[in-house]
Amino acid sequence: MNRHHPGKGASLRRACFAGLAIAAAATGAHAQTFSVLYAFPQDGGLGSDISQMTMVEGTDGNFYGTTFAGGDYANYGGGAGTVFKVSPQGQLTQLWAFSCAQGGVCADGRSPEGGVIQATDGSFYGTTYAGGTYNDGTIYRITPSGKLTTLYNFCWYPNTCASYSGGGTYGRLIQASNGDLYDTTTSGTAFKISLKGKFKLLYTWPAGGGSEGALMQVGKGALFGTTVAGGAGNEGTVFKMSLSGKVTTLYSFCSQAQCADGAQPVAGLVEGANGDLYGTTVNGGAKFGTVFKITPKGKFKSLVAFQAGTTPANPYAALTLANDGTLFGTTAYGGNPGNGFVYQIAKDRLANAWPLTGTTGCVGGTPYGGLLLASDGNFYGSDDNGNCVDSGTLFAFGPGPRRGITN
Repeated sequence: MNRHHPGKGASLRRACFAGLAIAAAATGAHAQTFSVLYAFPQDGGLGSDISQMTMVEGTDGNFYGTTFAGGDYANYGGGAGTVFKVSPQGQLTQLWAFSCAQGGVCADGRSPEGGVIQATDGSFYGTTYAGGTYNDGTIYRITPSGKLTTLYNFCWYPNTCASYSGGGTYGRLIQASNGDLYDTTTSGTAFKISLKGKFKLLYTWPAGGGSEGALMQVGKGALFGTTVAGGAGNEGTVFKMSLSGKVTTLYSFCSQAQCADGAQPVAGLVEGANGDLYGTTVNGGAKFGTVFKITPKGKFKSLVAFQAGTTPANPYAALTLANDGTLFGTTAYGGNPGNGFVYQIAKDRLANAWPLTGTTGCVGGTPYGGLLLASDGNFYGSDDNGNCVDSGTLFAFGPGPRRGITN
């Protein structure tokens, strides 16, 4: 399985050193500032390569997330990834480091991409992109104190197994109204699993229909999501799925000339204050991605086509609904020298954009993950590897008091 990151390259990555305050520039915006919550140490021992993860706030007030690499380097080059918690004051605790035996066999999983969720039982649940019995990934439960249990091992071709279930999960699990956890895989399957570990394959897309974004539920009804490929133009779709696994395609991207409506929706969807669903595509539009909205019945409208130059470009992450009804997101690139942005959508248009630009030449950038709106009213996000701190950083953004510390 290949990780699907159009245009993602180490040469474009930037990060910000611990303790560096980042100046935020926005046209007509209320005062917003960035600060570093935590910078992962250069040696990667506490994790590295944050990638498309979006943190969650636990009931204890701490933030929880994953790193795609780093941690235990003993038998796997680059490390197999970690699960961490970080306090609002910037104190990070590594809850778990996925490990591999000699030869690269990672029994407990490898490369957790999508982060974790906290379920109604108080434990956190997540997936790994690879590792496990068949090296196709795992589903795991981890307690707030760091006890990890593998619930399921994915299996996909060319492995030989009793039942094929998919492999290579990117999106974060969601807990639906029936209590079960739902997600999709990059190999093109949708599944559910109970908190006790009872797994059921729900749907398998035709070839090329893999999904990378998380699912979302509207009320207690259907689930909605995206596929990064497939559909009429083979550039991705928006779909609706019942809790039992019945899938309906609502929209196929690249339906307009030169993919003006967008292409390759890597991220999932979010429900806006008006009941419409909002999403992003990493490509298409004016070649640098789009923001769109779609009703639960499938009425589609493209809202923003990101441009080249000094503006935001290539949104890999889902949008986040703010308390005032506007939407906030991140782009991995854009600006000078291409470090990414936080941006705001208001009244279905691009209202503001804040570049992740450093004040001392060490710039933050490539935020592939989305933003967590925490209970303190600030957003918290992450940026990937870079020139100054190769392991990545966690940052705070908003009008509230700055809460980061150096490590």
